[in-house]
Amino acid sequence: MTLDARALINWKYAKLPLASDPHIFGPFSAFVGMWRQKAQAGELPPRRGDFDFPDFRPWLGKVSIAKIERDPFEIRFVLWGTQLTTWWGVDYSNKLLGQASITPAIWKSVEGAYFEAMDRDPFIGVVCGYLDQHNRSFIKVLGVDLPLSDGAGLSHVLTLHLEIELDETIESALPDCSMLEYF
Repeated sequence: MTLDARALINWKYAKLPLASDPHIFGPFSAFVGMWRQKAQAGELPPRRGDFDFPDFRPWLGKVSIAKIERDPFEIRFVLWGTQLTTWWGVDYSNKLLGQASITPAIWKSVEGAYFEAMDRDPFIGVVCGYLDQHNRSFIKVLGVDLPLSDGAGLSHVLTLHLEIELDETIESALPDCSMLEYF
């Protein structure tokens, strides 16, 4: 992955420990808190069984679930919210990461590396960027990525995205969230 690839997608990625206090996530606090309540004894919350549809009511349309596929490593969205479809201009349900972008290979290179790092050593991810790779440079989103397990390590990633102002950053939107920058 090159610096040019990261510049092309115009996104910023950060990672935080799984034990991070939900309150530092600002508008994502309740979402991260719900996820943390589903975890047992330091384990990742399971993908199946613990989450009910009503749990997501406050965030309907803004949630996605990505499945981690292996051999080869791929990210496939098994759920893509209706508001996400409006923002991105594409329904990513059952599509691979970045598949409908202007440069799919770059998404796979950059964001794929981010998810591979999460697979090796799970963390809470915070992402922020413009949707210009989908011809929507007038939209900027902030998201939180929460790892889920099938009992044998990372299996899915639960994500909530919110639209933010074009001049906002991770730091301005989440001022109480001191984080380790990934890229």
